[in-house]
Amino acid sequence: MKHKKYHLIYFFSLLFFIFSLVSTTTAQTSYLDSLDGKYALQFQISENFTLTNFQGAMFSGKYQLGKRSALRLGISLSFDDSSVDKEAIVGDTLTYYENSETNSVGFSITAQYLNYLAVTDAIGFYIGAGPSFGFGNSDGEFELEISDSTIQKGSVTSDNFTIGLDAIAGVEWSFHKDMTLSAEYGIKFYYIHQTSNSESTLRKEERTLESFRLTYNYINFGISVYF
Repeated sequence: MKHKKYHLIYFFSLLFFIFSLVSTTTAQTSYLDSLDGKYALQFQISENFTLTNFQGAMFSGKYQLGKRSALRLGISLSFDDSSVDKEAIVGDTLTYYENSETNSVGFSITAQYLNYLAVTDAIGFYIGAGPSFGFGNSDGEFELEISDSTIQKGSVTSDNFTIGLDAIAGVEWSFHKDMTLSAEYGIKFYYIHQTSNSESTLRKEERTLESFRLTYNYINFGISVYF
């Protein structure tokens, strides 16, 4: 419990520091003046200059709240329904058959407030921070049949959720009146809670995982299209 207390102190100290920086801004004519009140879709630029999802999100958009601030939102949704039929030979005599079905669904959302601290006619430096939340659930059933007539049936379920804080710092270049390129560094502090249960004719197991994690040095290189 003492370690968790220190983790929370670090978390809120980081939050206070970031938003203390965000409270400062500069007043200067720049490309941002023409983007005030506009929306944008964001795409990640990957290898060979192909476009992919930004920040790992299925949808990522931005709204310019003012001439020096913006709100960014990323949403992801995943779904999987799969089945497996497998036959394998073990040694010279044993053969087992496996039949399983798995269903899973996941959802995550990230919101970030951006503040531009220094700007020129076409380039801006910004920092930002905001919360993130994710949830996932999966359940499955399986049946194993071995050639010596041994049959094993069971089920597996798991639930997990994450909550945390993202902080970023980057630069943006306006190469077109409705398009910008951006490159940014990011850091993320988050908490994970995961539970899993497995039960079969031979055993039963329950497991709970709680973890605080800090990841840093991830880099995003993307393009924003305003409308």
